[in-house]
Amino acid sequence: MDMKKIFTFILLAFSLVHLYADEKGELWAKANDAYSMGQYETALADYMQIEDAGFESYKLYYNMGNAYYKTDNMGKAILYYEKALKLNPAGKDAMNNLQIAKLRTLDKIDVLPEFIIATWVKDIRNMMSSNGWGYTAIGLLVLVCVLLLLFKFAPTTGGRKFSFVLACVAFLFFIFALLFAVNLRVRANSDDFAVVMVPVSNVKSAPNSTGNNLFILHEGSKVEILEQAGKWCRIEISDGRQGWLEGKDIEVI
Repeated sequence: MDMKKIFTFILLAFSLVHLYADEKGELWAKANDAYSMGQYETALADYMQIEDAGFESYKLYYNMGNAYYKTDNMGKAILYYEKALKLNPAGKDAMNNLQIAKLRTLDKIDVLPEFIIATWVKDIRNMMSSNGWGYTAIGLLVLVCVLLLLFKFAPTTGGRKFSFVLACVAFLFFIFALLFAVNLRVRANSDDFAVVMVPVSNVKSAPNSTGNNLFILHEGSKVEILEQAGKWCRIEISDGRQGWLEGKDIEVI
């Protein structure tokens, strides 16, 4: 392939990407206009086209959650608020709306208490998204390099000591920021949690329809998927109870 053909191929690729971005932007604007006019079903259809094209973002999932809430579909509303928070746990709007949507569900499940330090670490981690922590880690690494240069070329002993101490502190924060970024990225790509999508789901003692009914979950309840056996999933809810339910009754966040 000669250089002219390569150049033509690159231009074509960029043109297609630009066209796709423009079309997606037009569809996004169209969906938002429909939402603002109270045409929630139309807005959802356009939002779902964007999602089906492989695009995901906090704002998209947040808007979809709002549209589902407006159409009185609490299961889907909770699912998409959870999807939004999975990408950006610092999203206060999605968190507030999620709590409001949960008030309209039937199941009021207690949450097992956890070690206070674990709660603090999670609260700090959830102050930013994975990208936010990633950019913070990069900034801290640059700061470490600058401080090490100051340590090497500082004219006084006191200046070198001060630069070295600051570099160590900045490197420690860099490690934490990097760990938070990786943890949130892994969390965003995981399939460990789901939301019940049917009005009533019987949780069984075994992965079959003949198992004993342990308890009942209703639409909108969040579950953790522990394992799968065929069409059945072993789940755990926030109060620690476990059991098996059919995979068709839930949708992964």
